[in-house]
Amino acid sequence: MNRKRTTSFACLAMAIALGCTHSPSPRPSDPDPEQPPAGPGPASDPEHPSFKTDILPIFLTYCSGCHNQTTNNEGFIFVSYETITAKKFTPGDPGNTKLYEAITDDDEEDRMPRTPNPRLSAERITLIRNWIRNGAPNN
Repeated sequence: MNRKRTTSFACLAMAIALGCTHSPSPRPSDPDPEQPPAGPGPASDPEHPSFKTDILPIFLTYCSGCHNQTTNNEGFIFVSYETITAKKFTPGDPGNTKLYEAITDDDEEDRMPRTPNPRLSAERITLIRNWIRNGAPNN
């Protein structure tokens, strides 16, 4: 029995020494409740953002909690290209597009997303503006 245990231990030690070449996975940290959700990463081309990789993740992260098929706040739904561009939306003209006006409103109380929800960063607002300005392609 002792010989069996020694052999098992030797095999295990050898396997670890020779076969284990990966680094341990980092432990995910708990999100900081004071920080806004991460949302999408940096756009590959901020002047010509992609709807699928740059724009839609912003709306899903920051807007769809209140503007979805269930809540339908103020008649706006921000879960797909079709629903985002369906109401008061003018491709090529951010200034004539209600959702852009809402995220850039000068009145803090009216600006979306409303507090206590995190505001969009200037970089995310610029991405949305550039996407609308470029004709709001579904790419």
